[in-house]
Amino acid sequence: MKKIIFSFAVLGLLLNSCSSPLEGLDSTTATHVSLYGSSVTKSSLSGSGLVSAGMTLAEINAEIAQASAGDTIWVEAGTYLIDGALLMKPGITLMKSGNTNPIFDARASDSQLLRQTFSAANVAGCTFSGITFWNLTFYINNASDVTFKWCIFDYGIKKAGSNKSNDLHDAYIRLIGTDKATVSNCVFSRRQGNSGRGVWNGSGSTNSKIINNTFGNAGTTGYFITAINDNSQSNSLISGNTILRNVSFNNEDANTDHGIYAHSFNGLTIQNNVIKGWPANGSGGAIKARNGQNLAILNNEFHTSGILLYIYIEPSSYQYLKNVQVKNNKIYLDSLIGGMYGGIGYWRQSGVTGQEESILISGNEMPNGSISISGSNGFSSAQFNLSGGGVFNNDLHLPFLSLAAGVSQSGNY
Repeated sequence: MKKIIFSFAVLGLLLNSCSSPLEGLDSTTATHVSLYGSSVTKSSLSGSGLVSAGMTLAEINAEIAQASAGDTIWVEAGTYLIDGALLMKPGITLMKSGNTNPIFDARASDSQLLRQTFSAANVAGCTFSGITFWNLTFYINNASDVTFKWCIFDYGIKKAGSNKSNDLHDAYIRLIGTDKATVSNCVFSRRQGNSGRGVWNGSGSTNSKIINNTFGNAGTTGYFITAINDNSQSNSLISGNTILRNVSFNNEDANTDHGIYAHSFNGLTIQNNVIKGWPANGSGGAIKARNGQNLAILNNEFHTSGILLYIYIEPSSYQYLKNVQVKNNKIYLDSLIGGMYGGIGYWRQSGVTGQEESILISGNEMPNGSISISGSNGFSSAQFNLSGGGVFNNDLHLPFLSLAAGVSQSGNY
């Protein structure tokens, strides 16, 4: 894109400071500092396009069609009816032009989320910035360097019959075989009667970053089945997110499936997140992680439930859990629960032939929590303890420290 030169002497352009993107989670404003004020004209921005209030989807697509890689399509504040496909082009940026998010409204699709399906041919290198999406889901397939930032996702419509086990295609963003995708500083909402997921970092994806987002407000926008699913291929980062489920929703077990749910991973870091609202039982847990390797769960803060670690028979190609660090997390439960679900728990399913290996649980703070390491179904403490694995220096309710025979331990209090 051609460089845009601003003459501050001539234009007298002022920098505008805008409010936090997390203020008023039900509003359509997710703001950040804008160099361009409240409006932008085509004539002032070389190499740019402009979506003006009142444009139809066909007109929006025509504006995109004129753009080239590196160009920015500025979108004015307003509500735009989206009843079909956005026809993106590689390397362009779709960005709000002022301080107020424009709204792309797909609620006319009244039986489910309206899907936008993209591949490398039309979305590689694209950025979506400062747009509010109502009832839209984005499927990103085999594309690199796709970014969503400062966006709002709301009013997703739940498909009849979908829940935690049936028809799982209800995330606002689903990444499949992507590389270097980023979802940052976005706000995700799920409302009563229309529960679902937030982001699914799916199979084959590498080097994904899901960072500094907000999922729900613990009330009207907190009806999440799962906030983030991850079964990516390698090197994913989930960091700095605030995830607040409505605890009253826990009475619907069919729509309860962990705050972050990860499996079949290789190189996953979950750090500095705040998660609240999932129950301390088999359907809940702030984090459930199973069948994978090179996992770090670090410096998170969890309320109402903790961390569940498993090996399941399926998927058979990942029938192990190895090189795991669970360190320096804070877990605050509403009551003394104990056992597998009362803080940090590990269990392997009957019939599993793979091994746990090098699992370190250290420095976690859970004043009324438990650590439970099950010795059943072929568990090997020697494998668990490899390369410094064991249970060390955790602050917990000591009567609830339950470790399989032979697990290395010290300094727990």
